[in-house]
Formats: sequence, C-alpha cells, structure tokens
Amino acid sequence: MAFHDISLKLSSETVRWVTSPPFELAERRRMSKGDPNNSSAVNMSVHSGTHIDAPFHFVAQGATIDQLPLERFIGPALVCAVDAERYITKEHVAGIQLDGATRVLFKTRNSGLLHLREYDPDFVAFSVEAAEALVEQGVELVGLDYLSVAHADEQVPVHQAFLDHGVVLLEGIDLSGVEPGRYELMCFPIALVGSDGAPCRAVLRDLGTSTTSI
Repeated sequence: MAFHDISLKLSSETVRWVTSPPFELAERRRMSKGDPNNSSAVNMSVHSGTHIDAPFHFVAQGATIDQLPLERFIGPALVCAVDAERYITKEHVAGIQLDGATRVLFKTRNSGLLHLREYDPDFVAFSVEAAEALVEQGVELVGLDYLSVAHADEQVPVHQAFLDHGVVLLEGIDLSGVEPGRYELMCFPIALVGSDGAPCRAVLRDLGTSTTSI
C-alpha cells in the first residue's frame, strides 16, 4: 500500500499566514557544545503549516481541539481537483459526487503556492455559499491546499459557515503529488488543551480508486 504525506515541513522558510508569527525551532542544549543531550523549543502559531481548526477558532462556545472526537481524523476521504481561479463556489460543490464521503479535500492551483516562502493573498478559497452547501451535504471535515479556507477579508463568515456546524477544517495540506480519488485519511492533531487549533501530520493511504475532478 502507498502512503502520501500531505503535511508541510515546518521551518523558518515555511509559508505562513499574514498575521502569524514566524516558526522558530530554538536550540536549548546541544551535545556538540558539551551538553548531555540535544534539546529544542518551538515557537509558532497553532495555525502554522498543516493544521486543524477547531470550532472554537471562530465560535465562542465551540469545541476546542482536545474536545474533538478522534474518529473525525481518520477514515475515508475524497480528494477533488477543482479548477477555480479565486473561489470554490456552490456550483463546484454541486458537481462533486460525494457518495457518502464525509471528509473532502480540495486540490486547487494553490498546490503551486504552498512551497513559496511568501504568502500569496490571491489563493483559492471557499465562498460562504460553498461552505453552506458542503454542510448541507453532511460533510464533517474539509481540507484545502492553502493556509486558510477563507480570504483575509472573509475569515469570519466562511469559517463560521463551517465551524458553527461542527465541521473540522484541515488547512495547509500539500496535495501537489496526490491524484484525485478516494483515500484513507489520517490527520490527528496535537491535544492542546483549550486550543482553537493544532498542528497535525496529515497522511493519505492509497486505495487505488478513480479520479474526481470538477
């Protein structure tokens, strides 16, 4: 069986959201300097790299990352290739054959932006109507190949359209080497108590199914 690591590698070179602090891996101890072991500390946003948004991110009384059920982060997933310039629309969503899929990952032209160091404000994001359409179809986890599901000036309405209904968001996934189709997804977040989000290691297991492009 083939596995696809769809996580971004975190370093100071990794693209970050416009308001996020830079990722920093700081040396605390080094054996090369005479210390008894090697030890490091990390400074980062919980929304750095490949990460999960919990409802609490935009819903005042929403569930925090440690309160989400583990089964949400493992199971069948549909990877869809969407030809969109700026928005994934409700028309794009209407063209998807979900066939019971509750985890849907969207591959867009963003896949060419993720490995650039500079944040690109013109990435493909969801419209509010597309988010509402996915909720209506019973989707429980939505993934996108950029740092956010929404443009900077539409963060609140788009996130709330998903998170108000308990939909978990998987952001910053690298689908550049993944063909559209059906996979098994594993994307467990770190259990940060009370947090609005957390980094995760997202992996797809190949099930050898046909492509899905719209």
